[in-house]
Amino acid sequence: MSVELRRGWPKVKIKKQSKKWFSNGAFQRIMVGVAFFLAMVVLMAANMFPKKYDLKVGDIVQEDIVAHKDAIDTVATRKLREAAASSVAQKYTLDQNVTKEVKERVGEIFDGARRVRSRDIIRSDKVKLLKSTVFDGLSEETYSLMIDLSDYELREMETVTKAVIETVMNDGIKEESIDRAKALIIEEFKKTSLPEAVKSAGEEIAFSVIRPNMIFDEEATERERKAAAEAVAPVKIAKGQVIIEKGKPVTQEQLELLKELGLLPHDSSSYFKMAFGIAALVLVLEFILAAEIYLFHREVFENAPYLGLLALIVITTFFISTVFKTISNYLVPVSAGSMLISMLINPQIAITASFVMSVSVGVLLGSDFASALVALVGSLMGTYFTKKVMQRGDLTKAGGLVGLANFFVILGFGLFNNNSFLDIAKDSFLGIANGFLSSILAIGLLPFLENSFGITTSVRLLELSNPNQPLLRRLLLEAPGTYHHSIIVGNLAEAAAEAVGGDSLLARVGANYHDIGKLKRPYFFIENQLTSDNPHDKLNPTLSALIITSHVKDGLEIARQYKLPPVIQDFIAQHHGTTLLTYFYKKASDNQEGKKVEESGFRYDGPKPQTKEVAIVMLADSAEAAVRSMSKPTPGKIEGLVRQIIKEKLADGQLDESNLTLKDLDKIAAAFSKVLTGIFHSRIEYPEKIKELERKG
Repeated sequence: MSVELRRGWPKVKIKKQSKKWFSNGAFQRIMVGVAFFLAMVVLMAANMFPKKYDLKVGDIVQEDIVAHKDAIDTVATRKLREAAASSVAQKYTLDQNVTKEVKERVGEIFDGARRVRSRDIIRSDKVKLLKSTVFDGLSEETYSLMIDLSDYELREMETVTKAVIETVMNDGIKEESIDRAKALIIEEFKKTSLPEAVKSAGEEIAFSVIRPNMIFDEEATERERKAAAEAVAPVKIAKGQVIIEKGKPVTQEQLELLKELGLLPHDSSSYFKMAFGIAALVLVLEFILAAEIYLFHREVFENAPYLGLLALIVITTFFISTVFKTISNYLVPVSAGSMLISMLINPQIAITASFVMSVSVGVLLGSDFASALVALVGSLMGTYFTKKVMQRGDLTKAGGLVGLANFFVILGFGLFNNNSFLDIAKDSFLGIANGFLSSILAIGLLPFLENSFGITTSVRLLELSNPNQPLLRRLLLEAPGTYHHSIIVGNLAEAAAEAVGGDSLLARVGANYHDIGKLKRPYFFIENQLTSDNPHDKLNPTLSALIITSHVKDGLEIARQYKLPPVIQDFIAQHHGTTLLTYFYKKASDNQEGKKVEESGFRYDGPKPQTKEVAIVMLADSAEAAVRSMSKPTPGKIEGLVRQIIKEKLADGQLDESNLTLKDLDKIAAAFSKVLTGIFHSRIEYPEKIKELERKG
């Protein structure tokens, strides 16, 4: 899609250029891109890099140290999680196999006693043999008792001992609770009806075989501790929260926290991370903006100064935002930059630039989504309502609409977040103030940027169209015929430019100034001659042609003297193109009596019209002069003459570089005819009586 450059910029054609020119242009664009990248990175880094503190434990701080971002207090969080994990008791598993093995050992002891008892040896030898067979460290009394008991008593002792052991071990015995288990064994034996000696022997046997059956489950314990630690919510530090109060000594925990936040001087890794992140973000945003311009606005891309202006506006807006963010996030005037880009460059580019600036400012404000959205909505509103600014008051209206949009977005966020009505009212007021602040900044910066980059906005054109402009007043007083001719040409050009989608305001203002060169020798031009005497009748045709054509050069000199914008100077230089002065050329040919006369001496120097608007002024200039000379103009005659003039200009190649199509020329002819018919219509003949009264009057 082709988009025209804003007024004042030279038309850049997309075509092959010489290798040298391309290298220079490419180098300039690269330099603009690099400068933009570095400026944005430096600005963001300067405003986002936190202050470093060279402290050690016990130092007294001289100012409140606050967190520069939302973060997690890893030191406090780690301590809480360690405490939660340590509070989880160790997990044990009851191993029934251990109980079974202990009972089996009891059975082995009693089986051994029975085998010894069955031997045909004396009692004392049986006791000795039992002691060596069982070897469980039992007392002499227990060995003797087990030899002396009857078979029934021995079986009863075995059954009770196993039952007691099973009862105690079923409750679970840990390594550290063996003593408690032995106490329980004693309690259980007390409940039995066995003789005291048998109870003591049973207790001794149980003591000798019992062992822990609760096995430590390391995996389950770690799982429970991990779950308990994870259940502890992280201790959060909010941006702006005081970490160390002024006048307080620094603790080891606070020092660790400062290290976590990257606020200690010896920790430069945080700077490198932030710098890399900022550079990556700026690179992506710059790529988006460059891709938009390269793909859809190639004429802008090919013009390095144009790119420089865009970069300057974005950087300036970002810099101003860093100043106003200290007051409130809702007061950053991003929409001022969007308004300027829309007026000076292109509204479509301004939309993409609004996104880029809003994201950048959102990051600058600590990734504040609400503030970034307010900036984006305000910027888009500023772009939409400055697409066609006709006077500086329109900028104020646009600022009011930006403020209104900010108000509703902030109100919506406030209600959504259930903020207090006082906070909502305060923030909403700042949003409205943002709109008017943006318009004030745009109004203040606009003339500076216009003059510095030679751009002419609608506001400037309206100022130039004021009849009280010194140059227009001179034209009215010193060359009244030319002045009135220029006014009519301006009306024609405005109507035609509007018909073909051109810049009607530019066409009208350009027409007002296109003939200012006639101020130097006004009476050499027929519209300023008040008598029938024509100075050209006494001059050589070649000299007359030189005088006539020199009004273009004279006009450019006057334009530079009065500092008219380059875009208006284009009308002065191009409105005649390379047209042939037919009258003087024929007169010179007649004087030469058949000898060849070079046309080049009777043509304007050019260049030919380069834009629609200048071409329209050229056609309007010729059409107005021709129709004015008609004796009895009628609508049909006017339209026929207009179309004939356009046809001649087309055939002479004067419109070849103006981008006008045949369809455009048809619309221009219709617009000219309509306006000229209204101006030069035939008057109704007055009755004789009225004529007589007029004469007497």
